[in-house]
Amino acid sequence: MAESFIQRYWLMRALYLFLCIFLIFMHLLPLDTQPSNWTGPDLILAITFAWVLRRPDYVPVLLIALVALGMDLLFQRPPGLWAACVVMGAETLRNRAPMLRDLSFAAEWASVASTMVGITLAYRLVLAVLMVDQAPLGLSLMQLLFTLAVYPVVAFVSHTLMGVRKLTPGDLDAMSKRT
Repeated sequence: MAESFIQRYWLMRALYLFLCIFLIFMHLLPLDTQPSNWTGPDLILAITFAWVLRRPDYVPVLLIALVALGMDLLFQRPPGLWAACVVMGAETLRNRAPMLRDLSFAAEWASVASTMVGITLAYRLVLAVLMVDQAPLGLSLMQLLFTLAVYPVVAFVSHTLMGVRKLTPGDLDAMSKRT
C-alpha cells in the first residue's frame, strides 16, 4: 500500500514537470514574429501555486526552483531572480495551506492574489534598483491580472481532471503520516 502512495507522488511530480516543460515549449515556439502589445497569463505560476495549496508534497521546493530557474535561463531573464521570487511565494503559500484548507475558494484566491502581487512587485523593485531593463509596467500588470483571472480555471482543472485535491484530515501525506 505504501508503494502505491510513493508511486502516486512520483507520478504527480512527473506530471507537474511535464506540464511545465510543455508550457515552456509552447511559449518558445515562434508562432508570431512581431512583438505583441499584450501578454498572456503565467500558467506555470498558476499551476505551481494551485498545486502547492492543494497538495504541497506533489511539488517539492527543489522542483519548483529548478523549473523557475530553467524558465529564467530560457526566457533570458536575470538568472535566479524570478526563481527566488517564485520559491518564496510558493513557500509562503505552503505555510498557509493548512489554514486555508477549511476556508472557501475566495480566501484561497485572495491569498494567491496577494502572493502574486507581492512577488511581482518585489521582482520589479529589484530590477529597478539594479537598473536592469524590464518590460513596461502595463505588460507586467496585464500578465498579473490575466494570471489571477485564469487561476480559478487552473484550480478547477487541477482538481477535476488531474486529481489534485486539498488534503483532508485523515489523508496520508508524503511521509505516510495522517494530516
